[in-house]
Amino acid sequence: MVFSHLASRRAHLARENILRALTKRIDAVPGGINLGQGVCDLDMPAPLREGAMRSLREDRATYTPFAGIPELREAIAARMAAQGLPYGPDEIVVTLGSSAAFSAVLLTLVEPGDEVVLFEPFYSYHHSGIPLAGGVPRYVRLEAPDFRFDPAALRAVLSERTRAVVVNTPGNPSGKVWSPDELRSLAEVLRGTKVAVISDEVYEYMVYDGRAHVPPATLPELRERCVTIGGLSKTYSITGWRLGWLAAPKEFAYAAGVVFDTLAVCAPRPLQVGAAQALRELPPSYYTELRADYQRRRDVLVGGLREGGFQVWQPQGAYYVLAGYEGVLGAPDATAACYELIERARIAGVPADSFYRPGSAVRALRFHFAVREPVLREAAQRFAAFRR
Repeated sequence: MVFSHLASRRAHLARENILRALTKRIDAVPGGINLGQGVCDLDMPAPLREGAMRSLREDRATYTPFAGIPELREAIAARMAAQGLPYGPDEIVVTLGSSAAFSAVLLTLVEPGDEVVLFEPFYSYHHSGIPLAGGVPRYVRLEAPDFRFDPAALRAVLSERTRAVVVNTPGNPSGKVWSPDELRSLAEVLRGTKVAVISDEVYEYMVYDGRAHVPPATLPELRERCVTIGGLSKTYSITGWRLGWLAAPKEFAYAAGVVFDTLAVCAPRPLQVGAAQALRELPPSYYTELRADYQRRRDVLVGGLREGGFQVWQPQGAYYVLAGYEGVLGAPDATAACYELIERARIAGVPADSFYRPGSAVRALRFHFAVREPVLREAAQRFAAFRR
């Protein structure tokens, strides 16, 4: 009975995460293809592995500064400078993935009862993290097919308790890439407020059809209210390494860094060394080829889904596709549709209502395309077969 009472802040986590439940289910299916949880099973770049192995051989296995080793923070700062982001190494904190960066930012910013605005569809871990920090999520719907930002909708939910707005660009699950005009409109709405912008940019190199990723903090009118969150899980296909960072004005970066220190002390030294080496040594062609490879994968998956009768909102970035299923599976709820798809096609997706406010009836699924091309082409063929 000692543990019969659990903190109310984690009550929304009582049910098993649906992504993990579906992963367990598809892993038990012979020939199953998991396009649900975005685990990213592509190869990591060689300099990353070499740097980590060198550190294992040569470095002491000791703590690093909580903000990360200097060489990694310097490499991140150099990469950001090339994007027009003038963060110095002392404005960067290396964390255990971008999720830990987000948690540290919330715990630093949010008092109990403060409000944090999410744009729907949102990344589900953003949504679950807000109540853990004592915050209250508020929602602004971005409507398909283009998920365009409506400034009036944001104005309608802002209040005296609004502490932050979360921007995810390129976005999970929609693939939305925020345009410079939209970011300027966001800045105009927030003018004169004390509302922070938490910008999650982990898919920054995955933008398609000639688009460019524009970090919100590159706009002078947003720079001082922005916390930029990045990471290497997607860019280097190392989702299990858990390396991310936050960048912000120096005083806030230190405050959030102390919170991260309390949560985890530091990120693993060998992985930091490997990341620093990769950031220094990989040529620009690595990132342009990454973008081209992912756009090709996107087109394979989108083509198969459309041929099979799914309604597809083609993503502008990231490595996910949202697809309406009513023309193929009818109108079950999204979780039931996921399990039906596993039975009929041996493919796992994620129910899209996971990315909307509780109670939303969304007849769509999310699929990722961060898998090897032969596997992806087989999945596309299975989707296409629905209409044959």
